[in-house]
Amino acid sequence: MMVFMRITALSAIVVIGLLTATPSAYGQFTGENIRGDYGVNSGSQGPPGIYAIIPYYQQNSDRIKDASGNLVLPETFQGFDLRFVIPTVYGVTSKKILGGNYGFTIAPPFTNFAPERTSAQTGEYHWGISDLYVAPINLGWAKDRADFIVGYAFNAPTGKYEVGGSDNTGLGMWSHEIQAGTTVYLDHAKKYTVATSAFLELHSKKKDQDIRVGDILTLEGGAAYNIEKIGGAFGMGYAYQGKLTDDSGTDVPVAALRVTNLYGKNRVFGVGPDLTTGVFEHGRTIGMLNFRYFWETGSRSSFEGGTLFASFTIAWLAK
Repeated sequence: MMVFMRITALSAIVVIGLLTATPSAYGQFTGENIRGDYGVNSGSQGPPGIYAIIPYYQQNSDRIKDASGNLVLPETFQGFDLRFVIPTVYGVTSKKILGGNYGFTIAPPFTNFAPERTSAQTGEYHWGISDLYVAPINLGWAKDRADFIVGYAFNAPTGKYEVGGSDNTGLGMWSHEIQAGTTVYLDHAKKYTVATSAFLELHSKKKDQDIRVGDILTLEGGAAYNIEKIGGAFGMGYAYQGKLTDDSGTDVPVAALRVTNLYGKNRVFGVGPDLTTGVFEHGRTIGMLNFRYFWETGSRSSFEGGTLFASFTIAWLAK
């Protein structure tokens, strides 16, 4: 039996605008969405039940690409590891709205990194709570040859945030996300699937600053071979994330970004294996493991490297 879930939290901090002799760097801003957390069957909601999920996310960034796709400051930027642990409660009910099953998600993420601040010295930050993710409405439809989802979610600024703070764990803004996706079954046995989902992210102004992060589009999904007997899904996933509009406001460091050709809408694309398997089943209680890894490429005005996502799920399925 397969479960497909979504957790969103803040994404890969900001893109460096200028590295100088100081230990920190500031630059183009990103939003809250963690790209690649929906997986190869991204357009499927999962059967009714309650799911307790512990996802682990790690982004290893070892290079910066400018607006033309060229390396920026390769001798100066030493990279960083961004980590999240995101305890999550995900529910799907039998209640119908417009014919789709109603679901919800709540996830308070914890991170080891200070958003909007990078350093030549890594590993110097402590873990802290980040911005709370809540999806109060998620609707899912399961048809003979395709599944569909739509939903709305928001991030509340619960993580610590002060302008210029070195120990921030949040982004100091509200974010709103509109979601829609589909998983298509290529055969009647529903073993082969292709899927894609889209997430449009909109933001308020940042706390105590005249900065509004641009609208962000995230696309993710993939192709998979599904084995229902073991709750398995094995395939290749993808994740794309890019800005639709520029950051706005008088506090956006446009001049610093132009110095290293980092001004403009950032983007990054990743592709890699996505594996899910059941680990136990006791009545209607099941446990599952998921692992996926993305090699990033095609970046513009962005960090680039690799992204790891792993999770353990215990599900109590409804009768």
